[in-house]
Amino acid sequence: MTDMAQIISSEELMRKFDQLYAKMSASSDVANMKLFGSVMRKAIEQLTRYSMEDAADLVDELCSMNWDNYVTRKEAMAIVNSMDPQPKWSYEKVEAALAKLGLPMEESPYYNSYAMYVGISMKYSDSALTLAERVLKKSIAEVDELDMLKMCYYLAKDSLKDKDGVFNIRKYFGLEK
Repeated sequence: MTDMAQIISSEELMRKFDQLYAKMSASSDVANMKLFGSVMRKAIEQLTRYSMEDAADLVDELCSMNWDNYVTRKEAMAIVNSMDPQPKWSYEKVEAALAKLGLPMEESPYYNSYAMYVGISMKYSDSALTLAERVLKKSIAEVDELDMLKMCYYLAKDSLKDKDGVFNIRKYFGLEK
């Protein structure tokens, strides 16, 4: 154990971390950014030895830099599992069907694959009956599964690429911290 770890509480350690992070993020010195990134890489490497799942969750959160709408795998599964009525398709089934149709699960910078999965599931859960009866003039049972998936995909895509910038999947599902 280092001298600092022996004399500092977790709250003090986090305060010190926050101060160093603030200094790095406000700095124009690339060396500060590289140092911070290098130390964070070591932290992730160490965490993988104890919990690969926790390490993957942290890296997933960092991936948010790539997307306007993003959801981690863990968040997506929790959201979809809590929907009522329960959506029809698993992530893997959606991924395979969209690949077969040549439709992308991700579109940079708009949404990642888990945001699309949640969006499709949300549209199905909220609107499948309306889509079947009003658009296709059929019952849900009569609608071809692939047709329903495509409609939900395009509706989800409309929300995730909202030109007005009003829709944000993280805010919609209460994931903002």
